[in-house]
Amino acid sequence: MQTVHFDIEYLEPNSSIGFGPLDLSYWKTPKEFSPLLSAVPLISNIEKQIENRKDFKLRNKITEILLKQYAGIKQSPKVIEQIEKLKLKNTFTVICAHQPCLLGGPLFWVYKIASTIKLAKILQLKYPEYNFIPIYYAGNEDHDFDEINHLNLFQHKIVWQEQPGIATGRLGLGQYHSVLDQVENLFQRNEFATQFFNKNKAWLNICSNYADYYRLFVDALFGSEGLVYFNPDDEDAKALFSGIIEKEIRERFIYENAIKSSLFFESLKFPLQVNPRTLNLFYHHPSGRKRIAIEAGYFHLIDTDIKWTESEILNELKQNPINFSPNVLMRPLYQEFLFPNVAFVGGGGEIAYWMQLKNCFQEVDIPYPLLFRRLSAFHFDQSLLSKIAKTIYKPIDFLLPINELEVGFIKLQKDSHTLNEEDLSNTKLLLEKIKISCSNLDSSTKISIEAELQKIYKSLEHIETKHTKSIKQKHEQEIQSIRKIKEVLFPDNSIQERHFNFLSYYLNFGQKYLDMLMDTYQPDLAQFAIIKEIK
Repeated sequence: MQTVHFDIEYLEPNSSIGFGPLDLSYWKTPKEFSPLLSAVPLISNIEKQIENRKDFKLRNKITEILLKQYAGIKQSPKVIEQIEKLKLKNTFTVICAHQPCLLGGPLFWVYKIASTIKLAKILQLKYPEYNFIPIYYAGNEDHDFDEINHLNLFQHKIVWQEQPGIATGRLGLGQYHSVLDQVENLFQRNEFATQFFNKNKAWLNICSNYADYYRLFVDALFGSEGLVYFNPDDEDAKALFSGIIEKEIRERFIYENAIKSSLFFESLKFPLQVNPRTLNLFYHHPSGRKRIAIEAGYFHLIDTDIKWTESEILNELKQNPINFSPNVLMRPLYQEFLFPNVAFVGGGGEIAYWMQLKNCFQEVDIPYPLLFRRLSAFHFDQSLLSKIAKTIYKPIDFLLPINELEVGFIKLQKDSHTLNEEDLSNTKLLLEKIKISCSNLDSSTKISIEAELQKIYKSLEHIETKHTKSIKQKHEQEIQSIRKIKEVLFPDNSIQERHFNFLSYYLNFGQKYLDMLMDTYQPDLAQFAIIKEIK
């Protein structure tokens, strides 16, 4: 393990860094979205949420479901202790949700979970008379395999080759050994990494599907913090929720209520994050997870010949609730129905579609949680900082657009300009003086002289452009270094947290890295973090 400490700095988010306009507006001024919220996301507003959740009726049921999901595996003792606490009337949850991306996928997966654990800890300290349990709702029913089947580590993209189409949590693990081998090869001479991957390989021998493997993966990282993993693809949980599914089938209430939010988003000039469908349900068919549509009075399973009348599909729901799967807009209702939840932690995109759902929650009398924006961060490791030290810039400067960095570099070179700023200004003043002096001449002469002056303007610009290009070529090596540093922070014109996997840091620092992320998150602070590794 490396012996370093982490230096943390906080900055105001802005659009030039890569955050979207709606995300920025909610993050910095959530009050303007008040009609779509239960309250603004402040710790001081949790008491009202607790009051809304005191009458939660499914404590024993959800405890049984979770204990059953954890049965037969070796898990962190604290997790079972947390699950048992859910039976108590003074216990509440803090939830995040994310697809089970390959070995965690992009960095924001670990940022999101760390934020959820930290928020639960803060609430525990603030309100010691209650218990707050962090929950990770694993999106195991999603079937978009291309979103979860890869990870980026260092300069390598590793892809899991598996049959797509079915719910990802139901996938087999036959090809997964190859994934682990490829990733492990990137961490030679790292004893902690070897132990980590040996544990992962051992889990493959005792798990029948990806959802069960992922529970062990998450538990190994966060079980000691009491994070509870929930698999929503659960027959008992679906049976409890079947009344809401039936209401959606009969009334299509999500579309009718979610569409009301569109007027508010339009008034703020923001598009809807998710366009609600007439029916917001999927069905687990042997050939894959398929959307249910309504056509000519029948409920039709897309890409199949299967169709039901309303009475037939309701009977199918009664007989096989496990086959029915909520879509992106129904999932929040399913989640909040099952847990005594007071706060949801998500990214900008998630919060955007949650804000479409307040009316839907009211329609089915499910309390609507506070929506906290998760941690966002840029990580400057020692190697990157060493490269930055060889440039003219500070680490924070590399959050600027690349063209600004290049122009700034060129300007600081002694031979960067044919004319300095004063020369250029004086030349332009001279040309303007000539133009004014010609204002009393006859029209044709005046036009001719102005055309000549415009040519001079263009010539100066052309000379400056050619000169700048020559200087860039002369300093190409330094400019390339700047571009490579920028690429680490904004790979493929994306944002670092949406590209790189967390293992490059975790397998260097172990639990210290996860502790740092939890310490870094400040839920009431509308700023992102700069993380620097300092020797």
